[in-house]
Amino acid sequence: MSVWTHVCGSIRFDGIAGLTPEPDCGIPYTFDDDEVQWSKCNIPCGSEGSLTISVWNNPYESSLASKTISIFGDLREYENEQEIIDYFERITKGQMIRQAFYTFHVEGKEARNFVYKDEGFVEVK
Repeated sequence: MSVWTHVCGSIRFDGIAGLTPEPDCGIPYTFDDDEVQWSKCNIPCGSEGSLTISVWNNPYESSLASKTISIFGDLREYENEQEIIDYFERITKGQMIRQAFYTFHVEGKEARNFVYKDEGFVEVK
């Protein structure tokens, strides 16, 4: 029987168009991608694909709230909790974060929830 890990997170970035570096969310892959794309993947991934990344860019360039990135997915044959934690830390490091959270649940274990506070994520119990 497969072990699945379910992930859901959202990060709201502040920034100034042309001055703030873009966050590096990594390179995902899907089940249908070729082996070359699979080998480029540098985000949490299971046997059938990686997390999905969805980016919303604020159409008002003068707004400080520049973008929101949603990260979600169901990872088959995946149980590496620390890799998920490290991934979200990597995305937010050196960025201006307005608000962020993520949660994940490895089947058979307790769900874990994190919120961004004072320059980093803290686990909420």
